Amino acid sequence: MGLAPARRTGGETVTAHPFAPEVVPVFDAQSSDAQRVYVFHGTDSTQVLGPGPLMARVRALLTAAGTSPAPEPPLHPDIAPRPFTSESLQDPRADRVESWERQRSTVSEVSVEAGAQLFWDRVNAGSWATWREQWPDSPDGTLYPPSAPDWLVSAPRWELDPLAPALGPAASGGWVRSPSQAWGEPKPLAAPARAARSDGSPRHAIGLFQLTDLESFWVFAPEEDVADLVARCEALAEDHPAFSWLTGYFDARDVAGSLRLPVECLPLLEVDLTAAGFPVDTWW
Repeated sequence: MGLAPARRTGGETVTAHPFAPEVVPVFDAQSSDAQRVYVFHGTDSTQVLGPGPLMARVRALLTAAGTSPAPEPPLHPDIAPRPFTSESLQDPRADRVESWERQRSTVSEVSVEAGAQLFWDRVNAGSWATWREQWPDSPDGTLYPPSAPDWLVSAPRWELDPLAPALGPAASGGWVRSPSQAWGEPKPLAAPARAARSDGSPRHAIGLFQLTDLESFWVFAPEEDVADLVARCEALAEDHPAFSWLTGYFDARDVAGSLRLPVECLPLLEVDLTAAGFPVDTWW
């Protein structure tokens, strides 16, 4: 049985044996319906959002590594539970929500009580633990070394920074792009999924996720689309004043990693983005 390096094609690891898993076009820049994955690292937790079948694979990797996924999403107690309420009026004990149902979601979710480093360590360990499942039937077949799925490794990542400065009326502390990708690691092997603009140029996918509290939701988009999103929110504020509470959160490079809005803005923004041709993922 020979051991050969995996071949990468279009952002996917391609194996040659007859029972190789189906290639998922997660980073297909030409498709608006490609399956998209988002990774969020909290202080002592990690949350992954994406299509149900892919989340089942994340869960299987963690379980194979001896790490049990959390029964509930993380609550992130290190940032304000009511971001648009004056700090003097907040009661951490009364305001903290234990859990809530998200009935209008287009993605599934996996959470684990592990920060960024431990999460990726467990994913890699799970890849080794499930390596036997990828062995070819023939003893003379080519055997590829274990590795975490490209669609997970190349997924955009954010980290929760409790001290991230806020430009806007909401409390400080928010999601910024993962420094490990922003400064140290190579960029994803291919561009995120896109849909066509009216002039033929591509649209990136946008994530609208209620990750931390009942009062707000977060907007996650590529850097190049942030200015467009801000302009859209400012235009919507003319008829819907809640959009005037738009807040951006910035990293050490002074780049906005995420935007935050009152939760009543979510369905309105979803409709606006969809009409403009953006693929939209929601979790709320």
